[in-house]
Amino acid sequence: MPDSISILLLTPDLMVSSRIAGVAAAIPATVEALGPAAAAPRGGPFAVIVVDLQVNGRSATALVDRAKGFRDSQAAAGAERAAIIAFGPHVAVDRLTEAAEAGADLVVSRGELLGALPAVVERVRSLSKGSADGSV
Repeated sequence: MPDSISILLLTPDLMVSSRIAGVAAAIPATVEALGPAAAAPRGGPFAVIVVDLQVNGRSATALVDRAKGFRDSQAAAGAERAAIIAFGPHVAVDRLTEAAEAGADLVVSRGELLGALPAVVERVRSLSKGSADGSV
């Protein structure tokens, strides 16, 4: 991994934002959290976009599509393709499956993401780089 990467976290949950920002230092990474009402991130480019699937009133597909929109805008500006990680409660099997079908590069449970963020980020970046066409 490079010296430091940037992560865009799409979540309305301040506790999740705080926990991920704290753990991200071990990667090392910086985290920009963006709530559902915000139009666009301030920073970037982002190596990884993390999508919280627990947003009331939005389907997993819509949440992943929002992340893909940010990824595509960034790529159009010449940046490297960001990997998308979607996460949610392990019991929300339908939402997790929907996120995978919508095109998230990696879908994990909330516990896996919060408990092993550095390993999850490394895994998704390896998967993205190992794919010939950029998809996983």
